[in-house]
Order: sequence, then C-alpha cells, then structure tokens
Amino acid sequence: MLLNLCLLLTCAFALSLSYREWPVRRDAWTHCARVLGSAATSLLLVWYTAPVGDLKVDLRYVPVALVTLRYGLPAGLLVALGPVVWRLLESDVGGMVALVNALSVVLLGALVRPSLRLKQLRLTQWPLLLVPYLGVGLAVFLVPGARPLAPWLYVGMLGVHGVATLGVLGVLSARLQLLRLTFDARQLSRQDELTGLGNRRAFDEHMAEVGPGHQLVLLDVDQFRHLNETHGALVGDRALRYIAQVLRDAVPDGAYRLSGEEFALLLDSGSEAQARAVVEGVQARLADPGEVPWANLSVSAGLATRLPREQPSEWRHRADEALYLAKANGQNRLVFSPNAPRVPALAPGSPGEIRPRHSLWQAQRAAVHLLTQRRPLTDADWHEVLRGAVETLDGVDAASLNIREGNRFRMCAVVGYEPELLGLEFTQAAQIKWYGGAVEDWLQGRPRVADVGDMQRVWVNDNDVLRPQDSGRLNRAGHRERLRLNLCLPVVLDGEVVAHLNLDSHALDEGFPPGVMQDAPLFAQQIAALLLLQERWRELEQLSHLHGDLSRAGDEQLGSHLAETTHDLLRTTYTLLLRYDARVDALVPAAEAGLSLDPLEPPPTLARGEGMAWRALTSGQVIRVDDILMARDAYRPVASHPDRRALMVVPLLSRVGEPLGALCLLRDEHRPFRAPDEALAQMLASVGARVMEGRAHVTDLEATLDAALNMLGVALEARDFETQGHTQRVQGLARRMGEALHLSDPQLTALRRGAALHDIGKLCIPDAVLLKPGRLTPEERLVVERHAPLGAALVARIPFLEPEAQQVVRHHHERWDGSGYPDRLAGTQTPLLARLFALCDVYDALTSERPYKGAMGHDEALAVLREGSGTQFDPELLELFCRVVTPRAADGQVQEPAAKPTR
Repeated sequence: MLLNLCLLLTCAFALSLSYREWPVRRDAWTHCARVLGSAATSLLLVWYTAPVGDLKVDLRYVPVALVTLRYGLPAGLLVALGPVVWRLLESDVGGMVALVNALSVVLLGALVRPSLRLKQLRLTQWPLLLVPYLGVGLAVFLVPGARPLAPWLYVGMLGVHGVATLGVLGVLSARLQLLRLTFDARQLSRQDELTGLGNRRAFDEHMAEVGPGHQLVLLDVDQFRHLNETHGALVGDRALRYIAQVLRDAVPDGAYRLSGEEFALLLDSGSEAQARAVVEGVQARLADPGEVPWANLSVSAGLATRLPREQPSEWRHRADEALYLAKANGQNRLVFSPNAPRVPALAPGSPGEIRPRHSLWQAQRAAVHLLTQRRPLTDADWHEVLRGAVETLDGVDAASLNIREGNRFRMCAVVGYEPELLGLEFTQAAQIKWYGGAVEDWLQGRPRVADVGDMQRVWVNDNDVLRPQDSGRLNRAGHRERLRLNLCLPVVLDGEVVAHLNLDSHALDEGFPPGVMQDAPLFAQQIAALLLLQERWRELEQLSHLHGDLSRAGDEQLGSHLAETTHDLLRTTYTLLLRYDARVDALVPAAEAGLSLDPLEPPPTLARGEGMAWRALTSGQVIRVDDILMARDAYRPVASHPDRRALMVVPLLSRVGEPLGALCLLRDEHRPFRAPDEALAQMLASVGARVMEGRAHVTDLEATLDAALNMLGVALEARDFETQGHTQRVQGLARRMGEALHLSDPQLTALRRGAALHDIGKLCIPDAVLLKPGRLTPEERLVVERHAPLGAALVARIPFLEPEAQQVVRHHHERWDGSGYPDRLAGTQTPLLARLFALCDVYDALTSERPYKGAMGHDEALAVLREGSGTQFDPELLELFCRVVTPRAADGQVQEPAAKPTR
C-alpha cells in the first residue's frame, strides 16, 4: 500500500506539471489530457496492487473520485473503466467487486459534487471527501477468513483513501499556489513600489514590443532635489505619487517611472503633434498653482519617434539626448529629437534656441545605466562610454580603450579612428613603453600627457614591443600624422592595471584645458567600476559552472579544475592545491596552476602540524600574509619570482571539520590579498570541499553496492551447484576483455555488476528442474530459459544499477545466428557487453568441474569456442578472447597475462 501511495503522489506531481501558468486557462484539450492521465494512473495503481485473499487492495479509486468531483460523472466513468475491465479479465468475482466499487465511487462522487468544490475546499468540508469511498471495501465482509477483522480493514481502507485524497489535493494545491505566487511576484517585479507605475523592467519589455512610428517621451522633474531638501523626503514621495497620477491619467497604459524623478511615456498617438499635445497637457497640469509643496512643478521632456529598423537602445539614446538638451536650455521645455543623433545649433540669439551640448552629467548617467544592466558588457557598450568621453571633454577629438584580457591588452573600442584597429593586442611591456613614465606611476593610475615629440620617440622604437604588421596597422588606421596631444590614463583595480584609456587631440598643441585634466579621471573611474562589475559577473558565471565541472570530473581532473579556476578568478601568479592523504596523515600536492616551477623541486608534502596549511586547517580560518619573507612556516619555492610574496592559504574542511586539503595562493607583492579575495576564495573552497566530500561518499556507496552484488553472485553459485569461484572468475575474464576493448570506466563497472548477477533469474526456477542431474526435457528446458528475462526483471528493481548491466543479465544467452534466448537477437543486435560476457561464461563452464561433467583443458575449451564462431559467438570478439585469455592456475584463479593491455 505504501508503494501504491508513493506511485499515486508521483503521478499527481507529474499531472500537476500540466498547470503551466496563472490564471489557469480553460482548455478542452488540456482537460482531456488530464482525464486520460488520471485513467493511466488508475491502471498503474492496479498493476502494483496488494492481494488480500481473493481481493486486491490499492488506491485505484482515488483518481476516479477526484476526476468525478472535478469534471463530473462521464469523466469519472471513463477513468473507472480501465481498472474494471482489467479485473474482469483477471477474475469474474474480482471484476464484479471492482465494478460495484467503481460505480459506488462515481455515483457517490457525483452526489456530493454540487456541495463540494475542490477549488474552494474548506476545512469543514474535508469529511465529505470520504463519501465517494463509502462503498469501497464492503467486499471485505464477504471474505471468509477476514470477517473478524473486516470492520477494522474497512475503516482502515476508508482512512487510507481519505489520506491519499488529501495528499493528491495537497500536491495539486501546492503547484497552483506556486504558480499564483510566481505570477504575483512577476507582476510586482514590473511595478514601481512607490508610484504604482511600470518600472524599468516593464519599460524595457514594452519598448522591445512596439514598432516604428511610436513616440518615446523621457521626462525629468526640474529642481526636484531642492524640493526634497526644503520639505523633506515624505513630501518628495507625495510629489512623485502626484506626478505618477497625472501621467497615468494622460497615458493609462504607457507611463513608467525609470529612476528617482525620471519618468517615461510610450505613445502611439499617430503623429508628433499629438504627442506634443499630450506632453504639454501634462506640463500644464503639473504647473497648476496651489498651496501644497508639490504644486507648480515643472518637468523637462525629450521626445523621439522610433524609426524603421532602429534598435530600442538607439531610440532611447535619441530621446535621452533630447531630454538633456531640454534641461540644459531651461526648465519646462519639450525638445524633439530629429533622425540624426545630434541636433544642429540654431543661429545665436534665435528665439527658442536649443544648443546641442554634452556634459559630464550625461556621460556619467550613461555609465550608471550600464551599471544597472545585469549582463556582460560588449564592445558596443565600451564604444558608448568612449563616445561619451569624446563628446564631453573639450579639445578631445578621438579616443581608444584597451582592456586587459589575461596577459595582454585588447583594443575593444575606438572613436575617431578606423574600425581596423579593433582587436589589436598589446603586451604589458608595450603599454608601459607607451605610457613613458615610471612604472610606479603607471601602477597607481596617474594620468600622463604626451606631445608630438614624446609620441614620436615611442613610435621610432615600436618594433621593440610590437610586431611590424601591428605597427603599420597603428600608423595607417590610427592617423598618427594628425595626432598632437595624447592623455593616457591607466585604469587600476586591486593594484593591477586592467585597462588603458587614451584621449587624443588633433588640434591642441599647448596642452589640454584644466577642465579636461579634472574630468578625464572620472571616465577612468567609470571604466574601473564597469570592469569591477564585469569581474563580479565573471566570478558568478564561473562559480555556477565550477560545481558542474567538478561533479563531472574524475578524481585526477577534480584538483586541476579547482586549481585552474582559483588561479583564473583570483588572478594569482601561482596556485597549489594540497589534498589530505589519510594513509600517511599528511597534505600531498594534488594540482598546480600559474607559475612554472623547477621540475627538480616539486611541491612539498606536509606532515600533520607542518606549515601554514596545517595552521589554517587547525583553526578553520583563512590565513593572509602580505610578505612571506616575514612570516614563519611559509613555503617559498626557490624558483619563484622575488616579487611574488603575497600569500593566502584557504582550508578545505568537511562538514564535520575533518581536513580535506588546502589551497595555497601566491601574488606579486604590490597586489596583496584583501577581504573580497578571501570571501571569493572561501566560496571556491566550499564548492571544492563539498564535491570532494560527496565524491568520497559516492565511492563508499559504490564499493558497498559492489560487495553486496558479489555476495549475491556467490550465493547463487551455492544454490546452482556452480563451481566455487565462478562469479569471481567470470568477472576477472570480463574485466580483461573490457580493458582489451578499451571500454570506458562506466562500461567496465556495468560489465562487472552484470557478471555478478548474470544468473540471478535462477532464483525463480524450481529446484526440481534447476538441480536435475540428467538431461532436461524440452518443457524443462523452456522453464530454465525463463531465468534470463526473470533475472532482468529482478535487477531492474535494484537502485542505481546501470542499464548495460541489466542487458548482460537478459541477453547473455543470445547467439550470433539469432537462435538464442530470450529475444532471439542476431549479430550486433545483442548488446556488446552481453556478447562479451557470453564468451567468459561459456569458457568458465567448459573449464570447470560440475557434478554431471569433468573440466576441459584450456586449449580444448578454446577449440570448442571456435566451433561456435559465427553461430553462437561474435567472431571478432572470439578472436580477441582467444588472445587475451590464459589457462587457469592450480588454485582456480585466472592468471594475469604477461603484458596487460593498455587502455
């Protein structure tokens, strides 16, 4: 009955997955599929039933009752039909009992259906769920041997059906509740909490859906900070709610709050004139005088109409530029964006003149927008940042950005130069040479200005650090003849230069204006912040992949994966993974990454208590050292670089605090490990420790399973009067054949387990037939041949047993010519492992002594096997077997060959 209940709840869970969204839509085809699924569940429950005398006890009527209560009498009869027909085919009496029970469930269910709604089931209505089952189990009173216990059996069956019904309803209700909560969360995630308008996520989704001809209006409240500072944040919030209500009244389905005091409207008004009328109406209503602090507000607005084939980001950028122009030229303005990205200036002094200016404010806003994007940045994003710098800084006509990727810097964005420069790579030495100043200044990110003379001195010696083709490419596509001034800004993160920002002038000769020297470092800080965000995204992405990679890796690959990922994420110069070996009670080297060491000086083995690794394991804490020369017990390789002196040791402990290993990390002296590095290293160590611990546990489980299967094989030998050691011998033969065929480790495991269980089906064969000393009759032969499919059915119920092992049990008596059993498979239709094992099994039978025959010699047995080549055995496998197998030794074990086949 417990198995029946588990099957019922499993099927209920599978059925619950048919509910995919909230609100649940009414769909006739889906309803039909659920009814048919319930019918299949009822049949499955009949298959796994529990016999009680002539009766069978199961939960087949739970799907019948629930379908009747949900869909009505006809659907309930359809679900009940299958089990009734099944029982009628098995037994007339059982069929009649099943028919009566099914009719009682359906009729009683239909009777209580009007007063019992499953969707609004209340606690007081739960007893009504038992009504459909009142007729189930009455037949137990008619079973002669069960009458004394009949009342208890009846009440018990009624209670079990009630519990099962509540369980199924609980599974379905949990699924629907999850869908409803997900729907509510999705709606809330698209709504601004303060104003109730759509948020940026909803705005981005709507922007992607609308087509050409729609209008986008970006609005920004003028002097909103002054309102907050004068009247307080609560008044500011009320002002925002008021603005949101005005926008909602003007555009009910197209108003959004993007951030702070910035709002947006998406319009399909047909023309820009009508869109202007909507915006001016909003501005007029907000400007109404009044005594409340949020009266007489003004908003600046930028409007852009989407062009054919224009991307949403380009559309948004044009509207954003128009908004900036509106704010830069006074308050309460509406500026239209033309098709071109830049608005040409009108004649000075013209009425309503709009000056097309860019400012640091706008450029910083674009960077903040990129920081809010939860995605990796592309070269196009870096181009936008670079373009903002060129358009913001006076006298800057062109720029380039090189970002570190590993040990090289790649040019990922240019403005004012040919796209041919993109992808050009520079070494760190080339970047330092171009910088021209002291390395210490370069590492600290200090700006450097170079004039024509300075740059020409570097260009003369280009070939020292650049390939000739790269130098020519820079000269041609970089327009070196036009350069007059260069401002180089190294971008520094954690003491390492991670990018080079170059700002160039084609007109200035005397130097950049003071404003440029003041504002340019802000763009370097922007790039540093964006690269830091990129680094965090990369860390999260690699951490998400690390667990899967470690879980799939073998024992030898596990340490290498962990060391390489740690080396990459923490940008170490050298990473060493030590693993605890309980046999020697010491930490032994397992994997290295980064710095190449002298092969004559391998990493040390640390006995318990030696070195910082054991100190970290004992304390359970990460140890950070800025200079290993000043720390005791710190291991320093002789071949290491003199600057690589920063050390961090991370312990790997099991859940109960047992040592698993330690990560030892080295960096250059000017990049010591800090708290964020420690947090990331602990995350990596936690993932590695959990996988190591799980791998050890799985290894123990597999060893236990193998031992149990081998014991079962030995027990089968005793019952079948097999020669002692048969199971061990055929496993050894099969292993050697598998290695000669270069089978994978999972295939070798399946072969070993299949060999241990190959005759388990003989447990189901009567002793009178199995142990008969003489020749079997044809009828008895058929009984014996049943052991193969019966064995396959038995092993199919063993958890974690490989399908290929099950194939060995079922098919090891098939023949190459198709005359074997049980499925009469021919040739390669028989699975490879079964064909391989058949040779091992027959050989051992021929060379073993049995009560009814003597043992053959090795050569005589091989001769018999060769007679079956092409009829009983696979010819190619037989030839390999004859080369691999060796005569048995006197102790009954298979001798190892002189040269073991390599894998």
